[in-house]
Amino acid sequence: MNITNLIRPELINLKPYKVHNVPHIIKMDINENPYNMPENIRELITEEVLKHNFNRYPDPVALELRQSLASELNVDPDQIVIGNGSDELINYTISAFGGKGAGVVFPTPTFSIYGITASLWETKVISVPLPESFEISSDEIISGMKSVDRSIVFISYPNNPTGNCFSRQAIIDILECGAPSIVVIDEAYSDFSGKTFLSLLAEYDNLIIMRTLSKAYGLAGLRVGYMIAGKEIVTQIMKVKMVFNINSLSQRIALILLKHKDQMAEQIKIILQERERLEKRLDAIDVITRFHSDANFILFRVEPDAEVVFSRLLEKGILIRNLNEPGLMKNCLRVTVGKPEENDAFLSVLER
Repeated sequence: MNITNLIRPELINLKPYKVHNVPHIIKMDINENPYNMPENIRELITEEVLKHNFNRYPDPVALELRQSLASELNVDPDQIVIGNGSDELINYTISAFGGKGAGVVFPTPTFSIYGITASLWETKVISVPLPESFEISSDEIISGMKSVDRSIVFISYPNNPTGNCFSRQAIIDILECGAPSIVVIDEAYSDFSGKTFLSLLAEYDNLIIMRTLSKAYGLAGLRVGYMIAGKEIVTQIMKVKMVFNINSLSQRIALILLKHKDQMAEQIKIILQERERLEKRLDAIDVITRFHSDANFILFRVEPDAEVVFSRLLEKGILIRNLNEPGLMKNCLRVTVGKPEENDAFLSVLER
């Protein structure tokens, strides 16, 4: 039997999101927090593991975690949905509001999961290329929104991989354009930018804000993301949410971390200091063009050949992200801000 004949047509030519397992010594490629959790927090987690009831299903709506987040964000717990990372919440949003006749609109380059997931749900992919300035064009985004019956707009803020926060007014123009659309502001890196659209939730009933504990809080291995939206949107998302989507241990560890937010803020402060130091050193290298970043990573362009630089860094065990491709990302590389000693090793090889 030819299995290809049984596959949904949308999947035939779809390229999956791939994370390559490249041998390395220093990992600076996928925007993780380089620090493990502080010792006292890990001790609390150990205590939780020892008393945890692994034989019981988790709370399907993660009520205690939602209440903790709601208190911090000053919203109603019923405005929050917990996801197995932001990826799952992106999937839920498109499954609830996408489908035939709908489009998913986003600037490019950006997080590729938006387009991949749209294709899975038979939703038209409408990508709007960014100019050299990396600034969003509200007119072009709105044009894409109006080209379909209804749409979902995804705006990564700060944007991955460019690192910049788009014009706030441009995003407000998109929210107010009148096209039938859900507008998702993906604030995965908001802890590093200090910028958010949270205050506008009450004003725009079509607005969704997505966040994650993977980046600043170092929970990438446990997959805890969340969305904040109006109750009407949440009602629809809950119809497509998997019942036990967040395991019980992840819920408990997330609660522990939120109770020690001040300690995690210290890590964020160090990462931001190191980002500034990296920026200054990169600016001092003639063949490098460094782009502004509001996140925990830095995009830079190397002349004449990023492939050589990427390969020589890897030879020394330093893995960064190779984004080199024709067009806007020509000769571009992205480095995650690491620990001071990791950043020193990266700079030492790069400067040579």
